[in-house]
Amino acid sequence: MDEKEKKQHDCDCVHDHDEHCDCGCEEIDEDVVMLEDEDGNEIPFYHIATLDHDGKEYACLQQADDEDPIVEIFELQEVEEGEEVYYNFLPIDDELYETLYKQLEDEVAAMSDDDCDDPDCECHHRDE
Repeated sequence: MDEKEKKQHDCDCVHDHDEHCDCGCEEIDEDVVMLEDEDGNEIPFYHIATLDHDGKEYACLQQADDEDPIVEIFELQEVEEGEEVYYNFLPIDDELYETLYKQLEDEVAAMSDDDCDDPDCECHHRDE
């Protein structure tokens, strides 16, 4: 094949696989979600987890550029427009936040336990 294969990036640039792109497209993190605040400013959030609770899905996000980030939890509302699907992030009340945050903590602890392959570790799960 004489022509080099082209690569399409999310930024809509097209270039050869072996060429450097200076638009920053290779820096796009798939775990980053851009949300817009009430003033129209885009704020990057890391996607931490998606939780299921009472038949609904919730996104757990943490602000990416905050020095003391807190976990934000939003209800996910799927919206279809023609063939395109996207999600609205709906706010939740404080009581539901506490319930979902506890569920997130439990899931993170379970993942940490599952990821531990060291039989000599001193993780809390070794006390069981």
